[in-house]
Amino acid sequence: MLKNFLRFIIIITLLAGVTELMLRFGFGFCNAPLYINDPDFEYIYAPNQEVTRFGHLVRTNSLSMRSDEVSSSDTTVILLVGDSVINGGSLTDHDSIGSTMLEKRFLKTFGRKIRILNISAGSWGPDNIAAYLKKYGLFKAKLICLVTSSHDAHDIMSGDSPVGKDPTMPDKQYKVALVELWEKYHLIFWYHLLIMMESFSEPDQKLEEVKEKLVASLPESVRKDSIKKMELNDAGIHKPGVGFNPGYQQLYDMAKADSIPFFIYLHPEISEVELGHFNDQGQEILAFAKERNIRLINEFDLGIDLKYYRIKDVIHYNNQGQVFLANNLYPLFSEYLKNRN
Repeated sequence: MLKNFLRFIIIITLLAGVTELMLRFGFGFCNAPLYINDPDFEYIYAPNQEVTRFGHLVRTNSLSMRSDEVSSSDTTVILLVGDSVINGGSLTDHDSIGSTMLEKRFLKTFGRKIRILNISAGSWGPDNIAAYLKKYGLFKAKLICLVTSSHDAHDIMSGDSPVGKDPTMPDKQYKVALVELWEKYHLIFWYHLLIMMESFSEPDQKLEEVKEKLVASLPESVRKDSIKKMELNDAGIHKPGVGFNPGYQQLYDMAKADSIPFFIYLHPEISEVELGHFNDQGQEILAFAKERNIRLINEFDLGIDLKYYRIKDVIHYNNQGQVFLANNLYPLFSEYLKNRN
């Protein structure tokens, strides 16, 4: 009896050890990109990071941009600003984000270094971006491109940073990979298990109640990625901010004050792609740009397709989508640069 118990303990210990090593060295657990709080723009990736997570390199410079270091020798600078759509997070390698691809393409075509500074963070609204630029300046930019989506219309800063509270925005590393796996992902696992069970059985009231409780307990960043298609004005992600995000006007004013061309690139959520047009929040952004004669690039006009989105996601590009973004921005950026020279 004792021998069997000891054998069981040894097997469990070995399995735990192998799993721990696999999570650490195979998936990058205990090596997540970290975040810091900021009194002006709430939060951002911690500066000077170079971590590999899920096989993808995440690199930040000294100003927390997802770009190589800014240099005084950078003579031609374009600011690509936005949220996780352009940031890519830990599911997109540094070389696969649109800004990196654009820099490489411009170097090859123009024979000189043109910086595409990626100033972004997950769930940032335009007001976060404007606050960042007020703090650090415009880096002598020749052009500012805001990549935005419908939900940003009311995604207004609350002053309450999620860093260290939301498990997707850690401020320190876990010491044990198995603990990180459980604390960050067990609710997501159970949620998707219930979804799978639901597809094989008749609707069950208790199952629905359990699912609703699980959804409510998920972090906001995860919960918003499980939103299903609804009617037009209810479709997609809705943020609780009151009024139109002031960051749009602030970015426009900052660019205008420094005579920097500024344009908006409007990226739809999956629910909007399925509907074929932007929801009510997107219409507000379209109206804002039209009223101020701001150039707005409507991604519907460029052939946006569901194949450019991550699986089981409502807004983020996959690698193919990042290429799609870079291919769309390259001629636009080239046009502005030629007109400025």
